[in-house]
Amino acid sequence: MIVIFGASTNIGIGLAEKLNRAGKPARSVFHTLRIGDTLTSAVADLNSGVGVSEALADAKIVVSCAHARYTQRILEMLPPSVQKLVLMGSAWRYSGIENPRADEVRAAEKEFIASGRDGVMLHPTMIYGGRQENNILRLLAFIQRFPVIPAPGGGSQRVQPIYVDDVVAALHAAVNRTWHGPNIVPLAGPPLSWREMVRLCSMAIGVHRPIVSVPAAPIVVALNSLRLIGITAIDPAVLKRFAEDVNIPVVTMQEQLSVLPRDFQTGIAAAVANWRRSGQLP
Repeated sequence: MIVIFGASTNIGIGLAEKLNRAGKPARSVFHTLRIGDTLTSAVADLNSGVGVSEALADAKIVVSCAHARYTQRILEMLPPSVQKLVLMGSAWRYSGIENPRADEVRAAEKEFIASGRDGVMLHPTMIYGGRQENNILRLLAFIQRFPVIPAPGGGSQRVQPIYVDDVVAALHAAVNRTWHGPNIVPLAGPPLSWREMVRLCSMAIGVHRPIVSVPAAPIVVALNSLRLIGITAIDPAVLKRFAEDVNIPVVTMQEQLSVLPRDFQTGIAAAVANWRRSGQLP
């Protein structure tokens, strides 16, 4: 039995559908059951541990699309039947910016490696294209609303967003691959500059906006102040990461998982079409 935690996420839903089409139905684990969930669905709370043991009954392969912070909980409750783990981390793990989310992912990776379990932890960069993601959707809304796009730090830094379907393909390949001991595989799309990413986003929605360089430091200070008084929930660490070049070799996922990530221009065109069909984007 394949068990999927975080089954309500975009990638969890996509993986379950892909496995089902391949004749490998999985037990999808939700925090609460919803109308339309199948008989193979289960309910479990990774925070408290309630229902986790029952969800893992007779599991041979365990996939977690939930946050990496739950890695220790899953490791502690694995039954002897489990032969393989496929866990989701985050490319925040590679960031040099001081941030709790990066620390959580590094701790999860350390726990997984210490377990000695056969399997893999995947560290994706920013995932876009799903119905639940908001980074690129937020950027598109900004482009539609404002006549000028500010580029903190100039926008020359390298980014590597990855399309949601490519992450699902990587998860599916990881489930089917034989792993020896704990492995770590980063997932990333082809690199481009932040400025180029904004330009391609603008093209995808049929508008043109000039991009103006602005210093990042004053914006970080402003965001910190706004968070303190409860006006914004945007984490300044996200903006600080603008100073970092993402530098993740795409070849790793190609070699380990045989997944070739699509370029951003292709991916954002598909994402915009899907968001417009679902009504998330005008």
